[in-house]
Amino acid sequence: MRAKARCTFDSAYARGRAPIIPPAPDVDHGTITIPTSPHLDSGGSPSASAQQAPVTPSTEGTDAPTGLQNYSLASNNLMPPEEAPQVASLQHSPEPSQEDLQGHYIGPASGVSFLLRVQKRLHQAISFSLPGSIFTFGDAPLHPPDFDPSFCMMLPRDDAQHLIDRYFDFAMPTHRFLHRPTIQEWFVEFYDTMGTMRDVSNAPAKIGLLFMVFAHARVYMPIDDRPGPSDLSSRYYLAAEHQLSKESGSIRLTSVQARLLQCYYLLTQSRVNHCWSQFGTVTSLALAIGLNRNKRPGAASGLSQVEVESRRRTFWCAYTLDTYLSMSLGRPRSFHDDDIDTELPACVEDHEITKDHISVSALNRGYSIMLAPLAHMKLARIISKILRSLYSIKPVSASRRVEQTERISKDLDEWRAELSRFLDADFFSSSLLVPIFQRQRNVLNLTFYHAIILTHRQSVLNNFVRASQQGVRSANEDPQHEESVKQCLKAAMETVDTIDEITHSRQMFRAFWITAYFAFTAAMVLYIYVIQKWASPFEEYSSHFAAAIRCQSHMSAIAEKGSLFERYCLVLEELRTEALRHINRMNPSTNGLEGIDTQLQDIGFQIIGLAMDGSPSNETTYTDLIGQGAMDFSTLQGSTLTDFSGWNQFASMVSSGLGNLDVFLNDETFRI
Repeated sequence: MRAKARCTFDSAYARGRAPIIPPAPDVDHGTITIPTSPHLDSGGSPSASAQQAPVTPSTEGTDAPTGLQNYSLASNNLMPPEEAPQVASLQHSPEPSQEDLQGHYIGPASGVSFLLRVQKRLHQAISFSLPGSIFTFGDAPLHPPDFDPSFCMMLPRDDAQHLIDRYFDFAMPTHRFLHRPTIQEWFVEFYDTMGTMRDVSNAPAKIGLLFMVFAHARVYMPIDDRPGPSDLSSRYYLAAEHQLSKESGSIRLTSVQARLLQCYYLLTQSRVNHCWSQFGTVTSLALAIGLNRNKRPGAASGLSQVEVESRRRTFWCAYTLDTYLSMSLGRPRSFHDDDIDTELPACVEDHEITKDHISVSALNRGYSIMLAPLAHMKLARIISKILRSLYSIKPVSASRRVEQTERISKDLDEWRAELSRFLDADFFSSSLLVPIFQRQRNVLNLTFYHAIILTHRQSVLNNFVRASQQGVRSANEDPQHEESVKQCLKAAMETVDTIDEITHSRQMFRAFWITAYFAFTAAMVLYIYVIQKWASPFEEYSSHFAAAIRCQSHMSAIAEKGSLFERYCLVLEELRTEALRHINRMNPSTNGLEGIDTQLQDIGFQIIGLAMDGSPSNETTYTDLIGQGAMDFSTLQGSTLTDFSGWNQFASMVSSGLGNLDVFLNDETFRI
């Protein structure tokens, strides 16, 4: 200071990862500065280059292809080699050592350290500034707009009719429990009476159901074609909630339908736990009015043909959702097959169902729009059998598991054979040019592939445990076991191909909640397989590795903060990192990028913006998330998770945002 010399720091930065310097307080609010790829400039100091990006307000259901903030997988990260920019690799410093809840040391090289990284990021992702209800904890925030829900919102009639059409023609391809002519009749009455309805006693349920149709349809519309303000969907949901709270008297089928549609809407908003709580009410009401029991139209029952078919459709759609929630959350089902004797609905069009009878026309009859919903209900029953037989909390012997797997595989093959003409039709077939048929085909295919993964996943994960214990793959495998592995991997690859198809046709919406879960499960299986095969030549698993990265890329491109897509991408990023770490053990001198990326280029892809040295990318720090930490559910009891039910529980915790991953730290299943 006395010499008045200028002090500069010219040495290379070598103290771990370069920190991200936040913008100055007086930064222009119209733009934010986003650091570019985390490499060092020629001077050895952190690069000061940055790009300006406009700040746009977050609106509900936005479907523009914007990725996660600071996420390492961009929407265009898979490009032809000639179009891809060169990305330098940086050898990051290792993760700091940590301890589990019992105080056991978990170093950065530990095979289960990825669980701690996943848990840390998930806790950041689901942290909230304000305490939430116990019925919705772990869900994405639902920002209620500041408005009076008792105020009746009247869109222009043509815009509202557009929402009705979107609901039936796209939003609900297989969960079709509403009778379109009846809903259309109520819609006309709603506008003719300015929202008062003629039957005052049934008005709240009818209006609430109409509002939920509007809310649900809007999140499935292209962003540039959505009527009303950006928060209109949540406004309709809250208005429906207000209407349903005014119900009095006996339980009506309309009441069950409105609340069931609320469950589906909550899932599109990544509010899984809220949906689970609401679904408990749905099942109670459904059982109270006997939807699980078979009834026929006539004077004895006092029901018309429309009412009987609506009851059957509503129950089996609720049954399907019950299966999905049990599958994704790992919780017991609400409906039990022994308590059900109601028939499946008829495979007829809505306009063919009248109050007195069903009139079926044989002229010019192509695919019925109810063909896929019926097939979906039948497939849900098979998945229910899978969960009951292979994922029971009671121990299942190896011989019993093999027997059940063979029986379920036969059921799946028979189900597929019945629908082969529809499911295997060419994508550009004239019969599939109708959007609703494209949606139905994709939903059924994805559900079928997921059922196969659930059935055969044990074989892949058993290999995974064996590889983690022995370090190499056993040379002598049981042929039946090998065939099971092939079936699982084939289904996972088919899932990724279907996701590719949906994405390339620009039909991927953030509202596709079950598609996100199917994609996550498939990519997780593929990453685990790659980790298991690390000692084999890269060519043996390169296609599986590329498919997993591609699937993760599609998910990250539409993920929003707090969404299920974001949560799944956090876990997949850690699995991708672990896969690279294992792969680089066979290529220690290549530093990952030159060896792995070059081989991926050979099969037609290049990874852009990923840390190819096996370490987590700086882009995944999520510095915008609130770091208060989520509730610690350390009271969960540890269990012997030596079979694939452990990974199912792991996936369930990710979906719900509940639970503590420390329960898996001492389990060999997760030691990778």
